[in-house]
Amino acid sequence: MASGRILDAATAVFGAHGYDRASMAAIAARAGVTKPTLYARFGSKERLFQAAVQREYEVRNARLFATFSAAHREAFRDRLRRLSRAYFQLVRDRPAAVLLIAEGERHPRAGALVRRANAEMVERTAELVAQISGRRSGPGTRLVAVMISGIFTACAREAVLSQGMDLDQAAALCESFLESALRGLEPRFIEDLG
Repeated sequence: MASGRILDAATAVFGAHGYDRASMAAIAARAGVTKPTLYARFGSKERLFQAAVQREYEVRNARLFATFSAAHREAFRDRLRRLSRAYFQLVRDRPAAVLLIAEGERHPRAGALVRRANAEMVERTAELVAQISGRRSGPGTRLVAVMISGIFTACAREAVLSQGMDLDQAAALCESFLESALRGLEPRFIEDLG
């Protein structure tokens, strides 16, 4: 489908060059379409950017939410391993998307979309934190979820930018760091936040 090909091209070009330096001509050339086709389908560079960012967040969230569901009855360490591997498989499969998402976080017009997609991820992760920790869901579990999400996002971006980093080792390091941090977390701090 042409729209998928266009969004793939937009993801690659916006991810590699950023919003400001990306051109509709480069996106059209990469997609194998004309610039008028881009404008006919998306209306503007900004709307094409937003559509690409939205698609990548939807792909990310769908894949990771499936991991949350599949790991429902697993032990903490196994759930964390499954989440880490799924996240870094996404990095392996869609490196340009990792860079596009980072660009989307900086773009003011994509802000509402980014906040909504990140909020969904944080809420699902907070549910997992509450379930694993046996603590009630609230500001403390949400803050822990923000930390987890931020670590995965930052590590994924670094892995893509470092080119050549072993993603299995990066996933294992991220998993090990998070497991150590979460196991050493004082449970009362989660509850003290309210």
